[in-house]
Amino acid sequence: MAEEARHTYTIRLPERIAARIEEQASGLGIAPTTLVQSLLTRQFDNGPAERLALDPAALATLGAKLDALKKICESLKQTESERYGQLLFEVVKTRAALFHSLDQNLSAPVVDEIIEASEKSAQQYIARLAGAGEAKS
Repeated sequence: MAEEARHTYTIRLPERIAARIEEQASGLGIAPTTLVQSLLTRQFDNGPAERLALDPAALATLGAKLDALKKICESLKQTESERYGQLLFEVVKTRAALFHSLDQNLSAPVVDEIIEASEKSAQQYIARLAGAGEAKS
């Protein structure tokens, strides 16, 4: 496929516009020239083949947004894991304190009955969760 001939133009821009172009190009991680070429091509190129070509500035923007989204997802996973760990710690700590208190105030057979009843309730709860999970599948 033959490459299209290119022309070079030298233009002068007000300092404030040049600064905005440089700032936006820097934010996209591309050269200011690439940004200007992309904008001009999009504005003046009406060829159907070129319309389907991907714009470097748009790709850079999309890449930056995808990176930000990936970081947010990683942060959410980490936060979820930390919350689960904290909740699990609190449950175990509370359980230990409760059993210590029961051991001090009740007889061993009564404490054993409480433990058996709580284990039975936990098994029933897990069975219900497993049944609900299978029903969703």
